[in-house]
Amino acid sequence: MKHLFRGGRRKVAAVMAVALVASLSQVAPTSAASKKSGGKITVGVFNQLLTTCFSPNAANSALGIMKTAYEGFFEKRSDGRIVPYLAQSMTPSNNYKTWTMKVRPGIKFHDGSSLDATAVIANLTATQGMFYLAQAAKGINARHTLGSGIPFGANLKSVSPVSADTVRIELWETQVDYPATVYASGRNFVRALSDLGNATQCVTGGKGTGPFMFQKVSPTETIVVKNPNYWRKDKAGEQLPYLDQITFKYVNQPSQRVNGLKSGTLDAAQFTSAGEVKQILSVKDNKNLNVIDSGYKYYPMTILNTAIEPFNNKNARLAVNYAYDANAYYKQRQCFKGRCIGVVPDSMVGKSNLMYNTQGFIKFNLAKAKQYAAAYKKDTGKDLSFQLPTDTSAESQANSKAIQQMMKKAGITMTILTEDTATITAKAFPTPGTGYNSYQAYPTLLFEGDGTEFVLPFIPSNMFTSPNNLTVAALRAQAGAVAAGTFNEFGKLINPGRNSDKALDSLVWSAWFDTSSARKAKLRAVTKYYQSEGLSIHTPHMAYFTGLSKKLKGWDTFFLASGGRGIPMTNAGINYTGLYIEK
Repeated sequence: MKHLFRGGRRKVAAVMAVALVASLSQVAPTSAASKKSGGKITVGVFNQLLTTCFSPNAANSALGIMKTAYEGFFEKRSDGRIVPYLAQSMTPSNNYKTWTMKVRPGIKFHDGSSLDATAVIANLTATQGMFYLAQAAKGINARHTLGSGIPFGANLKSVSPVSADTVRIELWETQVDYPATVYASGRNFVRALSDLGNATQCVTGGKGTGPFMFQKVSPTETIVVKNPNYWRKDKAGEQLPYLDQITFKYVNQPSQRVNGLKSGTLDAAQFTSAGEVKQILSVKDNKNLNVIDSGYKYYPMTILNTAIEPFNNKNARLAVNYAYDANAYYKQRQCFKGRCIGVVPDSMVGKSNLMYNTQGFIKFNLAKAKQYAAAYKKDTGKDLSFQLPTDTSAESQANSKAIQQMMKKAGITMTILTEDTATITAKAFPTPGTGYNSYQAYPTLLFEGDGTEFVLPFIPSNMFTSPNNLTVAALRAQAGAVAAGTFNEFGKLINPGRNSDKALDSLVWSAWFDTSSARKAKLRAVTKYYQSEGLSIHTPHMAYFTGLSKKLKGWDTFFLASGGRGIPMTNAGINYTGLYIEK
């Protein structure tokens, strides 16, 4: 693989900036009749897909539905490297503030339009919200393009065409891992211009470049069908995907997903180790089923809302952190008959992550929990109490009740608010411009992976406020003070803890945009500070599992367009591009 990064003056930057160029070799067409193509399957998922548009976010297994129809400019290989996908290459300048992206030729969206420089510019600017402003200047309402992903585009200064298939990207800040930010842990989808221009289409059945196309979209059942003009073939030259249709059914209770697999009404089903251990083990023990897992690279937590009572008080945050017994929780909720699934945390991220640091991490100490609860009462005159939203599944309710009992031992009152997952997600990450998370505490999965792309964006108070970032000023010049002010507020959208800690901001900016050998130490300093402030309660690191009928093949051999094996299983589920039914 040719290395396109120029400039070797900064050793760390050279190591971290992977060679983002795709193989141009083409496979020979096959003349043999297909033994893989055809067939329909039904998959059980535990999240509702409310929309195919930008907001509200598709969570976990619903995200997997989205990924059958939408793709990104980049993908991640099984070795962790970010490589081009819809992009053909991505080349930085010596200072990593200018990037040149070229897309693959001949790729079509589901509506027949081409993936070209115009579509690239529209997608990158829509991610940040500039597309919305440009349309508004023309009297066109494109509010449906505003999503909680806007802060991920905060470092984008401008993007301009170089040729029909190439664009130049200018950043506000030097960023050696910018392609990882664009990848956004597989959540930054590339959409047809018709999606960006048609709010109804975007919501009910968007147009991507993916192997499948939306036929029906609803919270309880979504159907995708084969894209006959998909741009990829397998190594033998056979057209992908193999399956004709996938029906995704929302099955909230994990026991029902297990029963569906055993009875054959479901061909595949997804599970999470956060409370569904008994069901995962049941699937693993079934000789008629295969199981694939994501690995323990997902780091759930309960975010504490520092903008409102009681967690605007540090003593309250420290009290609940010391009251939480991760080891006891692991044994109670992650084990079944002596068999356990999960990893007890000693840092807010796993050991493979660049930001891993045990310093500042708060471990269970009942005496200290009571001490800080008493300090909170002295500060406020109130006993410490808070409410925790929990979805309707029996496992989630049991998880929250386990934490509730831990809090009770420390004299802390925790009440459980029961709502469905989609409602909780929508309230925690509301539609842009409609407010912020109002939960006192919010159980969620934010941090994941080995890098910074899905950790750092959730930590600053406002993603548009890095030292040299003039996005809001530029927007003000373009669209007026009201719009600029609104976008300044959008920078807080992925900060559900609503922290406004300037010292933490400073640590983040210093680490994120460093290209020297000091970067790793600076990243770990961010972790230490975040943990010592008690901003989140960190529950056992988790994995996702998919159980599959043994008639399904190809789930473990997902290869990327640029070469190399892709990650076969993530929180979004398996990759369905190469899945087929054994005949």
